[in-house]
Amino acid sequence: MVAMSTVPRHEKLHDYTGFLLRKVSSASFDQFAQIVAAHGLHPMHFGMLVVLETEGEISQRALARRTGVDPSTLVGRLDVLEERGLVERKRCEHDRRSNLLQLTDAGRQLLDELREEAEQMRARFFAPLTDEEEAELHRLLLKLADALESEHPAED
Repeated sequence: MVAMSTVPRHEKLHDYTGFLLRKVSSASFDQFAQIVAAHGLHPMHFGMLVVLETEGEISQRALARRTGVDPSTLVGRLDVLEERGLVERKRCEHDRRSNLLQLTDAGRQLLDELREEAEQMRARFFAPLTDEEEAELHRLLLKLADALESEHPAED
């Protein structure tokens, strides 16, 4: 849970959507961070595992682009995943300067556990909303996220 002293509490701040977004985002991130920290990981690791599961074998450079993680930060995060046996990293046969990444069975198993725990957190976090309200919030946030991405498209 977020420490109450870190959450803006003045009612006039609630007039500003940006403050509300930050308040809710911070609380959600902190709760999710606790879930992944219990497994010795950072939320960034979760995103990397999801992309690797979805994409199959991809280059380290492609993972950095798809997750929006700076390549220099990605290397350290990948080291943790590789050391734990969650990701396999190997040299690309066609370009020896490039690494290819693949999720291992252990990585898939941990990702399944994290998803289950994240779903439980989601249910608690969004309990004040109806299913329809939660879906509408998701749709609106996705619309904003898509607009941001169209302003600053990722290079592929």
